[in-house]
Amino acid sequence: MTSIHQLPQGNWYIPEGSNLPDLPIQQQGLLQRILLKVTRKKAKSESNLNVFLMLARLGAIFPRYLLFLSHLLMKGKISRIDKELLILHTAWRLGCVYEWGHHVQMAKELGISDEDILSMASSDSIHWSERIRTLLKSVDELIDNKRISTETWRALSIYFNADQLVEFCMLIGHYIMVAITINSTGVCLEAGYLES
Repeated sequence: MTSIHQLPQGNWYIPEGSNLPDLPIQQQGLLQRILLKVTRKKAKSESNLNVFLMLARLGAIFPRYLLFLSHLLMKGKISRIDKELLILHTAWRLGCVYEWGHHVQMAKELGISDEDILSMASSDSIHWSERIRTLLKSVDELIDNKRISTETWRALSIYFNADQLVEFCMLIGHYIMVAITINSTGVCLEAGYLES
């Protein structure tokens, strides 16, 4: 059986190295340096997280992006547990090792069981409730069809109100955007998240 510290079976993209050099400190503005320091502190890391070093290349957009990300992930009307499960399934579907590694850790911090985490790396599981099955089918449809079908939207509406439905689409859309950017730029997962 796969350990929580290993990648589950999937179509993972394993970067051989970054396709971009790190943004040199002399090219980082004061605000970028401050924000990178804040993200290190929040992640309890002594070094910059590779994804934020890459995203710092957004320049003036970077602080606005971090504010958006913070609100989307930590606030909103969808529970943090639901969000982490949805992000893990999205990461697995898109083969994004970086997102998977970081969000496994975040899920563990929320008390999500290893079994529930690993079940997100699947197209179906006996562990899923009808609710989770509906949420993940909605993720799959967004990835595969670029929209949630009318039938699935109706099923999702049983569990989420109108505000949560909009947040759901934005959350998944955001993590699709980040995953394809990470995979394209070759952002490597930092040591300590998964066993090699």
